[in-house]
Amino acid sequence: MPITIKISKAKHGVDGISFCVEEQTPGRKMRVHKHLNNDEIIFIHKGKGTLTLHEEMIEVKTGDVIFVPRGTWHGLDNTGKETLQMVFQYSPAGFEEYFIENGTEVGLKAKEKTDKEYAITEKKFGMVYKLPNSAK
Repeated sequence: MPITIKISKAKHGVDGISFCVEEQTPGRKMRVHKHLNNDEIIFIHKGKGTLTLHEEMIEVKTGDVIFVPRGTWHGLDNTGKETLQMVFQYSPAGFEEYFIENGTEVGLKAKEKTDKEYAITEKKFGMVYKLPNSAK
């Protein structure tokens, strides 16, 4: 999914927060995951979807704001007919570098990484994906 990093620790020298924008096309699903080291605030700038927060499924729409404390399972599915745009921030800053290490800049060939390489960056940045049908 396209992510634009507006404010980052590495590029802007801001330690307290980072600021990013992501667009999800209709039907797109974000895997349920948690951040071990960062709180997250999500603002639904445009669109609607279903947010998983802990074990709850919450309908979200344009204008909604969600606080996701570190260590909390969460994910977001675009259930609408238009692109969902979310604006989000991490506190403290630094997790946004996960996207840089795993992603590809627009216009460049996608990075090919092994599961082991992904696992290294997930551990480095405190990212944990929930396995399907796994316990809390």
